[in-house]
Amino acid sequence: TRSTPGRKTRSPPRRSVAPIADAQRSAMGTDFAFMNPGGIRADIHAGAVTRGALFGVQPFNNDLVRLDLSGAQIVTLLNQQWLGQPYPRILKVSGLTYVWDFARPAGDRIVELRTAAGQPIAATTLYSVTVNSFLAAGGDNFTVLAQGAHPVVGPVDLDALIKYIDALPQPFNYAMDGRIQRSN
Repeated sequence: TRSTPGRKTRSPPRRSVAPIADAQRSAMGTDFAFMNPGGIRADIHAGAVTRGALFGVQPFNNDLVRLDLSGAQIVTLLNQQWLGQPYPRILKVSGLTYVWDFARPAGDRIVELRTAAGQPIAATTLYSVTVNSFLAAGGDNFTVLAQGAHPVVGPVDLDALIKYIDALPQPFNYAMDGRIQRSN
């Protein structure tokens, strides 16, 4: 967070945290995963990474939680990134892409939502999602997650991240892939 007298702004999204949501989705075998930016305390740099460095990235030892959400609830979740927040809390995502429009009202900014394969996400279809236990309880004002059905607790987020990165070719390099797009 950068502070200016009388104003608080957030740092720009970090490109080097991409594997976190992917690691969580992989660990739980879900359609999608969402990671709150406040739960990420440092960047993951390309190259050799130690377990200690990864602990610095995710130091909270949150359990992963699998939930079922409808497509409509996923749209609500993504709109909650701006709704009722002191500043935008842009979630890290895995398994989907979306387009948002800042000119639209805070509760209606998602204009397109697709699976990573390019299929539209249907409002009435149930999808499996992975979040950490903090988010699953509605943390950071992502209250729709507390309505998720069939919760299943999984491994600790850090353990999932270590396992995922250990499985990547080393030294690893991970880049963002346009999952989140702003339309204006």
